[in-house]
Amino acid sequence: MSVKKNTFSKATGILLAVIFTFSLFGMGSFDEGITNKIPEPDDNFSAKIIDQNDVSSDITSFSHDGLTFVSGKRGGGFISIPFTNIQCMNFFKKDGNQFATVIMKKEAEVELKMDDDGIFYGRLSYGLFSIKIGEVKKIIINGKAGQGK
Repeated sequence: MSVKKNTFSKATGILLAVIFTFSLFGMGSFDEGITNKIPEPDDNFSAKIIDQNDVSSDITSFSHDGLTFVSGKRGGGFISIPFTNIQCMNFFKKDGNQFATVIMKKEAEVELKMDDDGIFYGRLSYGLFSIKIGEVKKIIINGKAGQGK
């Protein structure tokens, strides 16, 4: 009987050690997808972001990875376009890559290959917002917050 008791306590100890180890190092992040802090951009732009599910969000402090321009590859070169020059952007996948058609305020249009890991950030009237580029369908930049178009 004492052998079974020792085996039980040993098994219980091992089980508790395994549970403790997983909780210490984590088996995954429970807070994945939670936005509790966003980068503060140089200027306060407002925008409407429409995701792939056609959910629309009006945000201020809009930024692309904390910056107030969008950048990507066009041909062999890289282009950065300030938000002040952009009317809207339409996002799509082509050949497994993420692209955006950037429509300028002055009627020009540029197609950019985007970084799949890029994130857009902003503030909602009721909280903070972040979205990965691959989840975005369209962005309409309204201009600097408080100034309209």
